[in-house]
Amino acid sequence: MTWRKIMFAAAAPALETSAINKVARLARALDAEVELFHCIYDSDVSRPRRFGSRGIEQDIRELVAQRQRQLEISAQRLRAAGVRARATVRWDYPPYEGVIRQVLRHKPDLLIAQSTRRGRIARRVLTQTDYKLIEGCPCPLLLLKTDRPYTDSYVLAAVDPTHAHDKPAALDSEIIDAASAVSDALGAVLHVYHACRPWRSVVKDLSELRQVPEAIEADIYAGYCDRSEAAVRQIAHRQNVPAARVHIEEGDVSESLPRFANSVSADIVAMGAVSRSLKGLFIAHTAERILDVLDCDVLIVKPPGFRCPVSRQSVHRLAKRDTPRARYIW
Repeated sequence: MTWRKIMFAAAAPALETSAINKVARLARALDAEVELFHCIYDSDVSRPRRFGSRGIEQDIRELVAQRQRQLEISAQRLRAAGVRARATVRWDYPPYEGVIRQVLRHKPDLLIAQSTRRGRIARRVLTQTDYKLIEGCPCPLLLLKTDRPYTDSYVLAAVDPTHAHDKPAALDSEIIDAASAVSDALGAVLHVYHACRPWRSVVKDLSELRQVPEAIEADIYAGYCDRSEAAVRQIAHRQNVPAARVHIEEGDVSESLPRFANSVSADIVAMGAVSRSLKGLFIAHTAERILDVLDCDVLIVKPPGFRCPVSRQSVHRLAKRDTPRARYIW
């Protein structure tokens, strides 16, 4: 997996130093170009017959140009760090749709976004905008939840080859490949994790197992563990992850994965988002619980064939003009 184009979705034109450093570190290692993108919308500016307005379109263009100048300062900071960077501002709403539409236009290999909550503690719990990005972004999404720099990093790929949580089989390959790309770029150690479904839960759901004698059940349980382990090691082998860095636990993944990730001070956890709806995409409730309690950055990967639920065309689109600024807002 090769990433040459990165997009950073900036919630505000002035980027935090921690975010700049993380983006710069990844971009330099990947030899990737970075597009800083900021989506702006102000309902007051869009209000007809607003006092002091010179026309809605003109007011919007001036506001976008102002934010463009502000975002360009952050782009210059990246360039000073040795990164090829450019800045883009567009008028769109809601913000997550504006970001996803830009992804559909420019097709970056990786989208990076900082959790929109402010403060180190508050950022651990994601907002609705964060979840909408997770649900709808068609490319891998690295969500920055902490300010910790990437030094001596630990990347954890959470896989589920038994498909206990309705994950498609091909998703695990995407997860391990994306996790490997990030760990290689950071010079990090890649580990693989799987939480096996508790055996008592398996027996409860399968009536035929409840009738099995205890002696035979022990053999069946051993086979269950062996098959789970073999499946996880096969996934790990895809990126040559040694057995010592493969971790398998039996338990509820929403509790065991965050506990393990926090115990090893993981910097990034890579996991998948899956669809269970014909009307749209949303991540499983299990994943939501995991994301909120993880005290690290999260790399979200979609399965092959994912269909983005966001329309490419915005209802807030402005017509192009023959000026350099116009390309930032239509």
